[in-house]
Amino acid sequence: MSRAVRRRFVLWLVTMGLLLAVFAALVLPRLRIETDILALLPEAAADAAGNAAIDHFSQSLSARMVLLVGAEGLPAARAAAQAYARVLRDSGAFASVALEQQAFGPEALRLYDEHRAYLLSRRQLQVLETDGAERLRNEALRAAFTPAGWMRLVSYGTDPLGLANDYFMQQLPAMGAAQLDGRWLTVADGRRNYIVINVVLAGSPFATAVQEAAGGALQRAAAEAGRAAAPAVVDVVSSGSMPHAAAARERATAEMSLFGTIETVLVAALLIAVFGAVRPLALGALTTALAFVAGLCAVHFAFGTVHVLTLVFGSSLIGGVIDYSIHFFADRFRVGEGWTTEDALAHVGGAIVLGLVTTLLAYVVLLVVPFPGLRQIALFCVAGLLTGCFTVLMAYPVLYRPSRRAVSWGPAIGSWLARVFVGWRWSRWRVALCLLLVVGAVLGIVRIRLQDDVRALQSSPPALVRAEQRVTGLLQTGIESRFVLVQAANEQELLAREARLTRGLDGLKAAGQLASYTAISSAVPPLAEQQRIHALLQSQVLSADGALPSVLRQLGYSAADADARARAWPERSTPLAVEQWLASPSSSSLRDLWLGERGGRFASIVSLAGLHDLPALRTAVAAAPGARLVDRVQSVSDVLRAYRQEMSWMLLIIYALAIGFLTLRHGWREALLLVLPSALASAMTLGLFGWFGVPVNLFTLLALWLVLGLGVDYGIFLRHGRSALPTAVLSVTLSACTTLLAFGMLAFSATPFIHSIGLTLLSAICLSWLSALLFCLTLGEAHD
Repeated sequence: MSRAVRRRFVLWLVTMGLLLAVFAALVLPRLRIETDILALLPEAAADAAGNAAIDHFSQSLSARMVLLVGAEGLPAARAAAQAYARVLRDSGAFASVALEQQAFGPEALRLYDEHRAYLLSRRQLQVLETDGAERLRNEALRAAFTPAGWMRLVSYGTDPLGLANDYFMQQLPAMGAAQLDGRWLTVADGRRNYIVINVVLAGSPFATAVQEAAGGALQRAAAEAGRAAAPAVVDVVSSGSMPHAAAARERATAEMSLFGTIETVLVAALLIAVFGAVRPLALGALTTALAFVAGLCAVHFAFGTVHVLTLVFGSSLIGGVIDYSIHFFADRFRVGEGWTTEDALAHVGGAIVLGLVTTLLAYVVLLVVPFPGLRQIALFCVAGLLTGCFTVLMAYPVLYRPSRRAVSWGPAIGSWLARVFVGWRWSRWRVALCLLLVVGAVLGIVRIRLQDDVRALQSSPPALVRAEQRVTGLLQTGIESRFVLVQAANEQELLAREARLTRGLDGLKAAGQLASYTAISSAVPPLAEQQRIHALLQSQVLSADGALPSVLRQLGYSAADADARARAWPERSTPLAVEQWLASPSSSSLRDLWLGERGGRFASIVSLAGLHDLPALRTAVAAAPGARLVDRVQSVSDVLRAYRQEMSWMLLIIYALAIGFLTLRHGWREALLLVLPSALASAMTLGLFGWFGVPVNLFTLLALWLVLGLGVDYGIFLRHGRSALPTAVLSVTLSACTTLLAFGMLAFSATPFIHSIGLTLLSAICLSWLSALLFCLTLGEAHD
């Protein structure tokens, strides 16, 4: 063994030791796996401040859950809900657990009393401005002699005109069919009464630790609720992102474990059968593991989290890195006795490096695109492939020793395949058949069904889907993914713009086009509106002949008492400021709608519920200055569509770059032959998808990106191995088999975008291998 080989081996040992030390000390303890598909997508470049505000609210929204705790009979449901909420509060897994509506508690009444001369509901403001105090007076007297008047949030004696009651009811979060019973939101389905509990997770719903803590707390809470309501049977229904994210993580973990186990067993059996020893398997596993660790380290330090799709794509290292190992091991069949590892390094080392450079060319392009998901995948694969190639070239010459037991069936298969394809003759009917297949592929591509809707790329277990549907059915309203972002230069301008927007939304409500909305300006009107309210109250409600003294006198108060109470109304009352409202517990249910100052501009959110007419909503939002309708599902789908289109063009550019690079090395004829297998396999796969109705999306193109590198590798090794074709054909065939084992089972994944990757590669790798053998052995220099 030469001194240079030993020096390279020592360098490899030191480098890999440092890599493993960094992984164990700095990466593994802090490793975070991301399951949210939205984390793969880029942010729009325009309106960075607005996008930051939207992201902040979306994160807050995703951390929320709606829980319905029910039992037969309202007393049992209340007992169950109290026990349920108590366990959740004690668990520490939730930032807040709202069983009672804080907006109507003592703190809210205290805040209202301090500012009541400047606060009115929008409905009552409109009544005073259009109909005057007479209608307000009639409503108050009617309420005095009906049960409804004495079932208000604020007692009739304290609030005879219902001013406080209307103001508070306007702030009630939109919950569809839920009714306020005291300070509790309740809903019934005919057999059971349900209590609504709103909770906020103490962290991201996509974080594993948060999912485990919250999931355990929810299970304990359900058990405690059952005991508290016994003998009544408790029914708990939930809605929120966390259960779906946890299910996605568990499913991905289970699938990766199952697929990885099957793949490992089959690859192990294949390598032992072909090479007659365990050492090639052990070295291949070591190389793949080191490549995987390098990829994890690179992505962790660059992005802070590792997406589950990156891990899935990282499995390509088994198809790429193990290829380098197989080509190295298979070289022993080239000369038989007297073969040394240094012979293999000299013979296949150049082909391995050329294949690596060609593959890296595709991934390096992905590193510069503004798409976090693609950059993660590219960085993972670049780091992994470099580490794998480094290991094969630096360590294998020292660590690999071929088995003394000769294995003949592997080389026999290679020889048979080489004879079959070298003996192929391009007769007219064979050429016509190939052209017919190409035409069929083109016609299939024309029939392709494109799929960019992000909802089609995610799936949840049926039980969770049914739970969401039950919540929607009980509340009679769905969780609306659309909302309105309002921006302005300062707080008062923001409140004024929001108030103008809500007037338009009130019109949609009156027309039945929108069920409800929730806005900060319902609790804190703009200062100009508060001043207008104050003036109207003084002139029409609190004056000597105003509505309040008039109603009090008709209820039996003396004139002096009625006037005194009216005069006391505005005492010590001041306009309500946003910071005063935010500091009060009464703002807890709406606080997330206030985004504050971001990027030099103030922002708030107006949430929606029960939207029935999207065009009408768009018109109303367009008429409000500073308002912007946010449709997260549609915007993400638009991004997926845009990047699918860009990836299509980028894939063509990468093919052109690969042809150019290979032309410099081998000439244009050989370059075209080396790239042809990947191109044909990709086109045929798309054609098959078109004919069989399989949708094509961004992740289909990601899989075809991988096919480019693997197909070119097949061509390169066949070309470089033309002096020992059986060995080259065997190594390429083994490489294709290991790649199929790594990716083929992904086609059986229950996660749609992983299934799409697996199905694409299952088809394209088979076709790429077949095309490489057919064209490179019949048309290239190997045949000559």
